[in-house]
Amino acid sequence: MSRRALLLAIVLTVGLTVATLPIGAQSGSVAVDADPDGNAPVSLGTGTETHTIEVANDRNESVAIDIDSPSGVRVDPSQRSVPAGTTERITLEIDGADDASGGTVTVSAGGAEDAFEIERPAIAGLAEEPLDVDGALVGERTSGEVAIEELTGEGTIDSVDATVVGTDADAELTVQGPGQYDSANTLEWTVDVRDGADQHEDLSWDVRLVPNGNEDAARTVTVEGEVIYPAQFGDVTLDDEMTFDEPRSSTAEITKTVELEVENDGDLPLELDSVRARSPNSGIDVAVADQPETIDGRTQLAGTRGTIETVELAVTADTGLDEGEYSITGTVTSTNVSATDTNFDGTLHIDHEVTLDTAQRIDIGDVPIGESSRQTASVGEALGYQNVENLEITLEDGPDSWLTIEEAPSRLDAGGSRPVVFQAAFDTDAELGTTYEWTYAVDGTGVEAETVTVTASPVPLNLDPVRNDVGAYDGPVAEGTLSMVETMDTRMRNGRIDDDSITNVISFGTASSLYLESMDAASERQSAGEYDRAQQDIVQAAAAYNTMTLYADELDDAAFRSDTETALSAAESDLDAGIEEQAQYYESRLESEDVSLIEEATTKRKLARVTLLQGDDERATALEREAQSAFENYTQAVSEGERARQRADETWETMHSEQFVTVAGQPLLLNPAKYDAYTDRVDEMNAAYENATATFDRAGETSRAEAVESEYADRTATLELTRWSLLGATGMYGLLVIGIVVRTARGTYQYLRDARASVSGDFLV
Repeated sequence: MSRRALLLAIVLTVGLTVATLPIGAQSGSVAVDADPDGNAPVSLGTGTETHTIEVANDRNESVAIDIDSPSGVRVDPSQRSVPAGTTERITLEIDGADDASGGTVTVSAGGAEDAFEIERPAIAGLAEEPLDVDGALVGERTSGEVAIEELTGEGTIDSVDATVVGTDADAELTVQGPGQYDSANTLEWTVDVRDGADQHEDLSWDVRLVPNGNEDAARTVTVEGEVIYPAQFGDVTLDDEMTFDEPRSSTAEITKTVELEVENDGDLPLELDSVRARSPNSGIDVAVADQPETIDGRTQLAGTRGTIETVELAVTADTGLDEGEYSITGTVTSTNVSATDTNFDGTLHIDHEVTLDTAQRIDIGDVPIGESSRQTASVGEALGYQNVENLEITLEDGPDSWLTIEEAPSRLDAGGSRPVVFQAAFDTDAELGTTYEWTYAVDGTGVEAETVTVTASPVPLNLDPVRNDVGAYDGPVAEGTLSMVETMDTRMRNGRIDDDSITNVISFGTASSLYLESMDAASERQSAGEYDRAQQDIVQAAAAYNTMTLYADELDDAAFRSDTETALSAAESDLDAGIEEQAQYYESRLESEDVSLIEEATTKRKLARVTLLQGDDERATALEREAQSAFENYTQAVSEGERARQRADETWETMHSEQFVTVAGQPLLLNPAKYDAYTDRVDEMNAAYENATATFDRAGETSRAEAVESEYADRTATLELTRWSLLGATGMYGLLVIGIVVRTARGTYQYLRDARASVSGDFLV
């Protein structure tokens, strides 16, 4: 064995020897006497009791004291250990919880122990501690009762003496326990709250309970409460607003609900009876729309306002009222005796709302690059109560370029509107096939902003004029042309078409539009028999058709070629039919017997034009020669007629100067000697006028013929007066001759009588 192992064995042997010996010198004994005075068991009431124990320690070291007591019972020794070789009398302080039961207390020290008993008397308690008497109504008595319980479970209670030992200045508490006045197992209480106590004031009392007359088992409990008030009106307030938010132009009155707040300042429910309200202001009517039946109390709301319920008032106001404050007065009543009727005087604030009326979306549509397009919208104030000042239209979202506002108002009259003009103009930076969008905010002083979205799309060319013009017509020509335009539009947006094709399609579409317009007008005029007016339309349609064929030949694309063939085939058929109808009409006119020279010339020239459109150049040339010859005959006839009219006029002037005497502007024939020359010239004038009229009619100069006839009629009427004037003059000449004869005869007679008298001498008598 090694030296180290030998040493370890010695240490272990010594350690085991020591462990088997008694600890210290534990010689001697310990004795515990739990009741040296012989006064056990200990009766433990609601106070503190004492008990003495004795511990004799004959050992050579102190021993600790250990005490085991029933649950809820506290045992506190005056010292916790006994010195070696001494005997100690130790005092125990004993108390327990009111509801603790009795039992055995064991005292041990140094391995010795002894015990004594603790007994509990009946101890009284309340089923609710502290007792809450809830709300005590001010100025009235509130009563109740609470069950009495035995707390320890080890006794019975026959009676309890209950005494109020702590009072409250604002309320009086009286109690009565079992055994007092024959109460049975309950504590009866009454609270009398004095007038003037503060609402929701906390009340508190102390009550001493002595069960079965045992003062050692007496205990004090707390009674609590709160002062409450009966139902009563608190504040009745009306401070609400009414907004005029309907158009003034179409609304004479507006009805809104305003809120009247009615407070129950008491703690008991308030029964609401009636509410009456009116306004002293003209133009405002008030009626009760809805009211609660009951307003709860505020017992649980101590320190705050009372419970408030809302009475809804229906207010009808004239829209002509100004903004401002208007009074509403009234009375609120309750069926509760404690609640006095309450008057109120509230304020209604009338506000005029201002609302913008704007379009939500404005679509400018396709805008050809390099061109501009305008779109006008309107912005207005919708309600008509207030003007909108400081109106601004600002860009919120969208590209910074390509769209501008050319015209915009800075203010709006109430209920009025003003134009806003947007202009879109794209440059080559714009991406074809994209619809650009701009969002503008429209805002002003005191008005809620509105937003307007403006959209526009860049396109190479504006095809809408062609679409609109051609689209106004039906039939294969219009359909084929529109198909070409739509095909080109699609290819332009995709960038798959050359400039020459664009030019040719647009030119074809323009010519097609002119063709359709001309043919439509020609057809209407032919149907109405207005062939002369239809002639120009037919010629124009033919020219448009020729233009269509010219540009159709320049289009090599199969899709375009198919559309042009459809359109041209239909156009040619319609045009041929129109030309043929014109030709038939002019042929029939030439075959008529009542054709004047000018009409013959004109008709042949028009027929030549139609024949040329039909492709018969030889006949067209012949008709042109015939028309020229007819025009020459017409010119000669007009010249002959004009010369005849001049002869008649010259004859009239000669008669006027040589034969007529003008009296008060009226020519008269007063010389019978000139009668023969007069009749010769009248015959000469009549022949000239008749020749002129016939020649003009044959030439087709109807208006000239009518003018000559009118002149002839006027002069014939004048000649009739001259004839009558000649007859009158002849009569006057005859009377003059007769007068001269009579005068001569009378003179001769007088001469003969005088001569006879002178011969006979009678004159001397």
